[in-house]
Amino acid sequence: MIIGIGGVSRAGKTSLAFKIREWIGYDEVLILHQDEFIQPMDKMPRISEHIDWEHPKSLNFESLIKKIKEAKEGNKTIIVEGLMVFWNPELLKILDHKIFLSIRKETFLSRKTLDNRWGDEPDWYIQHIWDSHFIYGLLPDGEPNVLQLDGEACCTDEAAKDFLNLP
Repeated sequence: MIIGIGGVSRAGKTSLAFKIREWIGYDEVLILHQDEFIQPMDKMPRISEHIDWEHPKSLNFESLIKKIKEAKEGNKTIIVEGLMVFWNPELLKILDHKIFLSIRKETFLSRKTLDNRWGDEPDWYIQHIWDSHFIYGLLPDGEPNVLQLDGEACCTDEAAKDFLNLP
């Protein structure tokens, strides 16, 4: 089973991936974080001299898809989580289940101010993250096997367990 978890930054994608791994069993699940499959720094797109992490060209989808296909041979369940996990048509096609986490803008802003992994981001870039999500992060219309979850209440929601047919 290959599960894709998408949503805006700080929506709870990684937390949900860890919760699913806990439900299924640590040794039974491989989690792939889209952030680990970036382009070389000299190929990264830029916006106002700032690396544009929110653009699909910042990611190496080919490498991610290759890793999924290799891992499929030895793992029962693969979880792929990231901002643009539903953007690439080839990646979207190999996902058996898709979970989309949504949060309100106020929640995003509140959580993002606590996130200093990348240092202090300028306010205009925080807005860019939010805006880019609606360009590159949403699920295409009519996509099958989708569960929409409230990222503000995520990871205690049994709906994900039911959706994935987990005991």
